[in-house]
Amino acid sequence: TTRAAMVAMNAYVMRHAESTNNALGAATIENDAREHDPGLTARGEAQCARVRARGGASASARGAGEVDGGDRASREVEVWSSPMRRCLMTADALARGLGVRFGVRGDLHEHGGCFRGARGGAGDGGGVVGLPGMTKAEMEDAFPACDVPMELEHGWWSPERGCESVRDAQERARGTAEWLWARARAMNALEEPAKDLYIVAHGMFIDMLFKTLFNVPRTSGKQPSLFCSQNACVHKLRFDVAEDGESVGLQMFNDVTHIPEHDRSGGSIEGLDVAYTKEGSA
Repeated sequence: TTRAAMVAMNAYVMRHAESTNNALGAATIENDAREHDPGLTARGEAQCARVRARGGASASARGAGEVDGGDRASREVEVWSSPMRRCLMTADALARGLGVRFGVRGDLHEHGGCFRGARGGAGDGGGVVGLPGMTKAEMEDAFPACDVPMELEHGWWSPERGCESVRDAQERARGTAEWLWARARAMNALEEPAKDLYIVAHGMFIDMLFKTLFNVPRTSGKQPSLFCSQNACVHKLRFDVAEDGESVGLQMFNDVTHIPEHDRSGGSIEGLDVAYTKEGSA
């Protein structure tokens, strides 16, 4: 085994469980029933129970030093969540299963940000009303196992921004990709212990992140290719840093084997396509 392989970083990227917006017949910004920061449906809650069980099985494998997901299960784990409620609920279930606390990163939120109204609506402002999102105190009160940075003390979104554009969201995904590579390089340099990262985010943001990591052209409007994620699915990325170059591999894609077939949801091409063609619909 080479040194590079020994310290390669694994990142397990998960989409949140089914939200009430996901369950709308047409979850677009034109739908009056759309919520700015929705919780989960009953099916989403059931998915979270399965996520927690999967985390518990992984924790047991790690404790016994067994092989988990193709790797020796002995490394430390970190769990990171988007600050949006649906992700916090999913990350909380995962972290409880793994037996760890979880952190919140403001850059993992879904495209659009936190807002009410419709982009492109009446008036120059597009009919959009920006909202700050949950504050640090609100998140830590609702989810005692989470740690929220002070930068999110008053909320994670700037109301004056209204609805984030696709281009701005893609740039944010680029920053997240750079953060992942920075962590992988630090582990390779033995500046920090080798860890597995769990990241709970959103379908459209995951698509943007993967396109960035795998050098797929990033465009707005109709998309020629999409990385579709079902609710509560797991993707596995492996970051290798070596003297002859760096590479990231997609070792597992849209794994929902922990979710019974009758409880699976999301992941359609049509749903993700609408999120791009009608900005703010994610």
